[in-house]
Amino acid sequence: MTQYAAPAKTNVLALVGFIAAFMIPLAGVILSVFARRQLDAPGNTESGRGLARWAMVIGIFGTLAQIGFFIIWFSLFFRAVGGMAS
Repeated sequence: MTQYAAPAKTNVLALVGFIAAFMIPLAGVILSVFARRQLDAPGNTESGRGLARWAMVIGIFGTLAQIGFFIIWFSLFFRAVGGMAS
C-alpha cells in the first residue's frame, strides 16, 4: 500500500492577509508581513509564501489607490465648499 505525504498546512495569517488585502489593503499588508516572518522562522513547515507575497503587493497598490482617492476627494470637496462661500 502506498502512503502519500500530507500536504503542508497553509499559514492562516497568509490566507487572512490575502483576503484582507482586497477589503482593507493596509490590514492585508500588515498581516502578510507577520505571515512572512512566521514562514521564514526556522523549522516552520507551513506553506503560504506566495499568498503572503501577493497580499503585500495587492495591499500596497490598494493602499496607494485609497490614498489617491481620498486626496482627490478632499481636494474636490474643499474646492466646492470654498466656491459656496464666495
